[in-house]
Amino acid sequence: MPPVRREITEALAALDRGMPSALLVELDERTRASGAFAQLTAAARAAAHAVVVVPARESDELSATSALLEVLAGSGTGDADGGAIVDRVAELLDARSHDAPVVVVIENARWTDPATLLALRTLPERLRHLPVLWAVGVEPGPSRVDRVVAALRRIGAVTVPPEPPGWDAVAGGPAALLKVGSVIGIEFDPDVAARVLGTSVGSLLPEIDAALAGGVLVDNGPTLRFADARFRDDLYGSLPSSVRRALHHEVARHTMAWPGGEAAAVRHLARSTGRLSDEDLGMVRGAVGRLATVSPEDAAELAFQVSELFAGSDPHRVEFLITGATHLGRTSRVGEALSILEHLQVSGLATTEEARLRLVAAHLHQAAGDDHEAMDHVTHALALPTLDAHVELALLKVRAAGHVNLGETDAAIRVSRPLLSAARSSADPATRVSADLFASQLAFSQAKVTAAIELAEQAASGVEVSATRPLHAPRIPELWLATVLLSSDRADEAADLLLEGQRHYERRGLGWSAPYWHTVRAIERWMCDELDDAAAEAETALEVADRLDIVRTRRLTRAVLAVIEVDRGRVDDARRALDGATLPRRPNAFDIWTAAAHLRLAPDSADDAHRWLDRHCNRARLMSLRPRLWPSLVVPGRPARRLRDVLGEIGRAAHDQRVVVAAVGTATSADRRSASTRALATGERATSGWAALTASERRVARLVAEGHTNRAIAERLHVSVHTVGTHLRHAFTKLDINTRVELTRVALLQGDGADDA
Repeated sequence: MPPVRREITEALAALDRGMPSALLVELDERTRASGAFAQLTAAARAAAHAVVVVPARESDELSATSALLEVLAGSGTGDADGGAIVDRVAELLDARSHDAPVVVVIENARWTDPATLLALRTLPERLRHLPVLWAVGVEPGPSRVDRVVAALRRIGAVTVPPEPPGWDAVAGGPAALLKVGSVIGIEFDPDVAARVLGTSVGSLLPEIDAALAGGVLVDNGPTLRFADARFRDDLYGSLPSSVRRALHHEVARHTMAWPGGEAAAVRHLARSTGRLSDEDLGMVRGAVGRLATVSPEDAAELAFQVSELFAGSDPHRVEFLITGATHLGRTSRVGEALSILEHLQVSGLATTEEARLRLVAAHLHQAAGDDHEAMDHVTHALALPTLDAHVELALLKVRAAGHVNLGETDAAIRVSRPLLSAARSSADPATRVSADLFASQLAFSQAKVTAAIELAEQAASGVEVSATRPLHAPRIPELWLATVLLSSDRADEAADLLLEGQRHYERRGLGWSAPYWHTVRAIERWMCDELDDAAAEAETALEVADRLDIVRTRRLTRAVLAVIEVDRGRVDDARRALDGATLPRRPNAFDIWTAAAHLRLAPDSADDAHRWLDRHCNRARLMSLRPRLWPSLVVPGRPARRLRDVLGEIGRAAHDQRVVVAAVGTATSADRRSASTRALATGERATSGWAALTASERRVARLVAEGHTNRAIAERLHVSVHTVGTHLRHAFTKLDINTRVELTRVALLQGDGADDA
């Protein structure tokens, strides 16, 4: 074996010092592999490091499971939510790194499953305190792994160039075996090739022997592999398109019955013909659905790819385009999803298809925060003849939710009254839970806090019996119940509910709800005057939302963080959190948080915010704020007649809620001092060193010094693992260190930590 590459030696040396590192291993264009991995794994094992290798398999690209998690935890981990998979991988790497440094090898990121790509995109930065070396094989040119490469470069990844070729071009002609093999993949099972060719493996032995002897194929254990990937690509490209697609269809038929062969079968079906059977379509639909729980973006791309198999007028094409747009709408590409739907010719669609299209478009507009456009689609859809009853019900639910979001309470009541009546008599527990939840939201928008709490508690108590149809964030009963409790005098109950609720829903595979839990928890910590912890929770919400490509929560969370930063005396940080956020002329209920943040930041000069409030405030919008913020909305010397009138309405409706009544009284007192001025009294704080750490950051540091994992620390401090990670990143920055070992040394030098109690 040639000498170990310098880049590998230096990365392992850093690992020995407890420093994380990363290698971007450029793959040989001809083999799509690299000998650097063999050098790395041999050297790492010789140094007694733990080595985790994820092999390169083309079919993994569409797998809903995580190959990295399976290698770490063993096979049979099953499908799971993307966020939950990442957290589990982080937990296992954390535990392993306590015994020895860990080397993670991803042989080819291009073929890696979406869940593992999500882990690669987020964990290197999140686990910078652990001795982990990430070695990822990459091919030249833009691809789906660009964000992974960017994430690794942010932690200083070093590029390992490919080795110069040491052998001559392969020989061999395009025999039938090789043509079929080029369709199956760069590596293929000879039994599948034989079945497609309608013969036995034994009859193919002469061709196999010739290909091996000529260097066209290499023995890859249970499979054969093309020695030169470019030769395989050229051979594949030389096949007529119709032949290629037909062969993909045959390969799919022969692989779908294999245990664990679904991902490979779906990959081939997506490249095959439009003559898919009901069984084929069922498999593709199932794969798209499972993939969506891990990576909605990849699920959308698969749906779009399948849609291309059908002609423009084929209902299946419309079906998969709408499905793709639905999943894409769960990412930051909401605008792109809407554009795809807008380019569909509505005039040529059947009633059922148009209704579904408009329903999805309405959901997307609501996700993007534009309830007005959503309502337009609902109106057009409800005007269609012979509308399916289930679709009509879904459209009416969107309309009712839109009225609530827009603060149009009376209209929401009119629309929802028959819906709620029918839902409560339903035999489906999930429908009844949904009805109670919406009724609670409606009552809350009217300032009927006591009724809202009772209905939310009723919805939360029915969640377990409706677990077969879980609700999507933010429509989770426990999350909503905690939100309502924070507007009453039951903040302690909300705190317990938020922690246990988040853990419960992550275990149920709803990791996508994490940003919402963290945002509400930030509000709860702020209300308890735990400002440092509140800021950490808000930052965690933004980090998780960015990782999961969740759009809707970001504007709200940034406004919440800005309010918290002002109260911490960090005006510049508050401005950065707002990031130039403006107040829309057609607002949603949560936009009032942005107005409140602007007023908290500059009560005497926020003219736009004052005018916006005077024009748009109503009970529903004010109720979306916590009562504690209401006093800061009324600035002496500024006209606020409408605001005072609405506050009076809230006080009368919530007369039995002392927190609400007290907040109304304070806000409507003309001679009060602006609540935002308390930020000016905040004292100076050190910006670096141990003294700069918050109490929570010091507690985390001391538990790290005791040898606890992040999961154990989270259990001990009653926070989430995400929040522990945020505290650690802050501590590293303030202490100017990079590793858990260094943090342990600094923490031990500080004594017994009595000041952190």
